[in-house]
Amino acid sequence: MSDYTKVAEYAEKCHADANCEYGKGESYMVHVNMVVDLIKAYNKVFKNPEDGMCAIKAAYCHDVIEDTKESYNDVAEVIGKDAANVVLAVTDVAGENRLMKHLLTMGKTVLDYRAIILKMCDICANATYSKNHNSSMYKKYVEEFAYRKPIFQKALTWYKDELNQEILAGLWAELSFAHGVAGTYPDLWSSNIESFNQ
Repeated sequence: MSDYTKVAEYAEKCHADANCEYGKGESYMVHVNMVVDLIKAYNKVFKNPEDGMCAIKAAYCHDVIEDTKESYNDVAEVIGKDAANVVLAVTDVAGENRLMKHLLTMGKTVLDYRAIILKMCDICANATYSKNHNSSMYKKYVEEFAYRKPIFQKALTWYKDELNQEILAGLWAELSFAHGVAGTYPDLWSSNIESFNQ
């Protein structure tokens, strides 16, 4: 297994230098680590192990270009161009409102299946945290999931050969659960984390 310590330290420093916080004054790494944990839990969704490693590096840095002073080239120096391209694919673009910003960003996210999986883990982490902390953002996340889900579901049909469909179904189920959709999701979290760390 690759050592991601340097990548994690880089992400932490970038967000700290930019005074990024999460929730009510928590370190932004709370969110970053939630996303990384989800990517690790569902890492075997990628049939190619190199995609899984790329996604982990991108997960650590997924908000660095968007929220800090670091550029694409800065990030690429640390995690490589392939992972930096995934980060760029999930980095928000300017829009006249939140909906337009999301739709424009998704237009580039769907061009890379690794970016779609990363964004799914990102929105799952945000929904789970806000739900558990009674945040006012939770209602907005639920509303946004209603238009994000069909777009990502359609795009993922293009990548059936690259992704394990059974594990992908588990991620969708957890995402739905996080956004208050009735039903439960398979207990893939602990088993996948355990197998990834072996």
